[in-house]
Amino acid sequence: MSEMPRQRGLLFCLSGPSGVGKGTVIDEVRRRRPQVAHSVSITTRPPRPGEIEGVHYYFRTPEQFHQLLVEGEILEHDNYCGHYYGTPRSPLEAMRDEGRDVLMDITVPGSLAVMENHTDVVMMFLMPPTLTELKNRLTKRGTENDSVVEQRLLKGRIEINKANLFNYVVINDELTATVHRILAIMDAEHCRYERLKGLEAFVLSH
Repeated sequence: MSEMPRQRGLLFCLSGPSGVGKGTVIDEVRRRRPQVAHSVSITTRPPRPGEIEGVHYYFRTPEQFHQLLVEGEILEHDNYCGHYYGTPRSPLEAMRDEGRDVLMDITVPGSLAVMENHTDVVMMFLMPPTLTELKNRLTKRGTENDSVVEQRLLKGRIEINKANLFNYVVINDELTATVHRILAIMDAEHCRYERLKGLEAFVLSH
């Protein structure tokens, strides 16, 4: 019996303020569903303790980042707290062509920029339960001084007010519940009719 036509992988953007837990959530989503690909971003900020090149980020100098921009290899980019972040284009498209969903951890402006180039992108905003809890998470992380924490909180306030621009909002109050919500969104998006055009003809001919 012939197989159903394979869908191209979907593109999911997970955004939210710094410290909300995007990396932890994505790691758990991929632990539960290993076939989901993670688009590794490029950044000009220095690595934090424990971060691995090509796993957490591709770490590049500002000069190298600019050259990639000139070559058209960066899908979207943003300057966040003095450092550039961007998404490499080629690996992302290759993974989608293989039929793999891609889950991106990018800044809020980055998500909005991707939406301009990919009308089928699914945008999810990861929301902290409260601003107080967001500050606690940033402080406990211990990777920035008080001045940087306050800078990130100020930017977080602005970003939270842009949640209305996203398709979905998920409150990251408890990890397991958050991951279940995100997986449910991903499953539901694959069932949208516009992604299954031609399915009727396949079913009726077999």
